[in-house]
Amino acid sequence: MAAPLSVLIAGFGDIGHRIADALTEAAKETQQPLALHAIRRSPEQHKTVQVLNWDMQSPAISLPAVDYVIFCVSADQLTEAGYQASYIDAQQQLINALIEQQIPVAHYFFCSSTSVYGQTQHEWVDESSTTEPTRFTGKKMLDAEAVAESSPWPTTAIRATGLYGPGRTRMIGQVLSGKVAEPEPVCYSNRIHVDDLARFYAHLILQHHQHKMPLAPVYLACDDEPVAIHEVQKWMAKQLNVEITERIAAGRTGSKRISNKLMKSTGFQFHYPSYKDGMPTLLAAI
Repeated sequence: MAAPLSVLIAGFGDIGHRIADALTEAAKETQQPLALHAIRRSPEQHKTVQVLNWDMQSPAISLPAVDYVIFCVSADQLTEAGYQASYIDAQQQLINALIEQQIPVAHYFFCSSTSVYGQTQHEWVDESSTTEPTRFTGKKMLDAEAVAESSPWPTTAIRATGLYGPGRTRMIGQVLSGKVAEPEPVCYSNRIHVDDLARFYAHLILQHHQHKMPLAPVYLACDDEPVAIHEVQKWMAKQLNVEITERIAAGRTGSKRISNKLMKSTGFQFHYPSYKDGMPTLLAAI
């Protein structure tokens, strides 16, 4: 039988819950004994996860001995101060608590974003590309990655592209109103279904724990099909049988294409390799 595996998910919102589900399913398939813990500010009862009630900007609580830590909080406010508090201050507080309590973490993961890239001319971007963000969101994410890297454990930042999935329907609502982005200038978008992102975390942890697979310091998490926003919305309008009545600006400051070659080199297989695979279920629920 495989050695027991314990994971702490710091930040137990939508992504955290999905990671817990993905880990539970992967462990069941591989007969891996698993202990899951999570941190959130408000109490919650969960059938497979021991939930710890802690605001990570307040004094530390006693933490469990775990092998892996995933820091995946969401900022309370889309402001520089909000990002500082959620991604940097709270994360440093968690790391300090783990160090002070002498918890021997095997690997530490930080849930980051491709906002750390500032490319605007449709360039292909991979893990070796220059990170020169122009907005505070990307700059603060880079600062937060540096906090993770300053920990005494091996670390991996997973830079996710735009997430879509259940409950994430802003673009669908826009298309339902008849609005789609202008075809010119072309503005590329990149996305990953939130369940595939969660499964990628589970995949890396199980591969590292069971097979000692080396982990890279950074992975870009994106599906197989970077595509112009206009094309996505035009396809959605056709699926929804909606007449396009208005062309609007894409509403983005940059345009880049994200490579997932390193992600796929780990042996990960997508459930939703393209928006055309992941969107139909969401559209059918409208």
